[in-house]
Amino acid sequence: MAFSVEDLARTALVRILPRSRYRLAATTDSRFASFGGNSARIAYRQQGATPAFLIFSGPGQDPRAAATAAAAWAGANWRPNAIQRRVRPGVVVVQVAPAAELTTPGLVPSTAVPAAIWTVDADSGRTEASGQPPGSPPAMEIRRAGAALAQGLPAPSLGELDHAEREIMQMRTRAMPQAVGGVVGILLLLFALRYGFGALGSLGALFGVLASPQTAAAMPGGKLLVAGALVVNVLILAGIVVGLGVLFNVSNLAARLPGFSSPTPRTRTITWVGYAAIMVGLAVVLDGVIPAIERTGPQNASQYAHVAVTTTDDGSETFVIVGGDLSVDLSAWPPSEWAGVQFKTSNPSILSQVQPPSTGGAPVALFVANQVGISRIDAASADGRYTFQVRVNVIASG
Repeated sequence: MAFSVEDLARTALVRILPRSRYRLAATTDSRFASFGGNSARIAYRQQGATPAFLIFSGPGQDPRAAATAAAAWAGANWRPNAIQRRVRPGVVVVQVAPAAELTTPGLVPSTAVPAAIWTVDADSGRTEASGQPPGSPPAMEIRRAGAALAQGLPAPSLGELDHAEREIMQMRTRAMPQAVGGVVGILLLLFALRYGFGALGSLGALFGVLASPQTAAAMPGGKLLVAGALVVNVLILAGIVVGLGVLFNVSNLAARLPGFSSPTPRTRTITWVGYAAIMVGLAVVLDGVIPAIERTGPQNASQYAHVAVTTTDDGSETFVIVGGDLSVDLSAWPPSEWAGVQFKTSNPSILSQVQPPSTGGAPVALFVANQVGISRIDAASADGRYTFQVRVNVIASG
């Protein structure tokens, strides 16, 4: 063989152990006697909602028997409890052998918990990773290990494998004190409730405004301000996700992100302080800077004092300052439809009609803005064949 099952196991496990939080077990471990005889290496993860076995099987060993026995053990021992209410165990057996001896990869039928066999050709390094039971390690790590060994790269030593396992233990010393972690967790959850859902809800509206150049240009501050608000919202959402992911070590983020995973307490503290400062800064920009710019009103308020819309603005929105007026001109409709055109405003306290269309004349109406808010103007011809609608944002005059 170009490489052995032990070579592949060491090469893959030096990366899988610290990243996926697996532990090593001896094939002679009495707990795993039912499948130890068909295993060259055994790794397992028993904590969390997806405990799992990662077993390496070599020539002369039966990977299906190993998968079935390991699944039976997992189903009997990894069960829900008062702390972990939901448990979904999984088993992956990696068979390493010459191509002629490899079994068919994929999920093994009729096992107590989901179990799959992945195969690695010991001559070419070709990997087949069909089936993904709960808790499966990244298949790319097995493929990477097989490709590296097939190219003649040496397998890691036993010392390197031992060091990789010790990194899991060191993770326990990198965590924040329980009290500090609880405070940070509460603050992050409050921050998520205050900003996360609001930011998420505003993204759709902001994207819609950016997609309408006329609307964005009409907003106080223009398109640049809208784009800035979108960026801040995205950064806040990303910050909340990263913070919670590191705090609860989702996908082992606490061991992978620079700064947060440092073995030096001072570095971790500085990283968390920097993270908090950035999040607070983004909140200040979202709640203070951007609204302040919007409240300053347009630099040239006169452009929003007397606003006119026509049939080409149907379905769009416009802006007008408090005390300003808005003219709606629908004279582009056929003259035969002019008679009987009705104008309505959805919120007269914000935007009221002060001049209806003249009798026998073109359908032109005038509205005045009374107070800050949002209203809608609807118009329709007498027979209903022609309709018009525009959203009006009434803003402060400065």
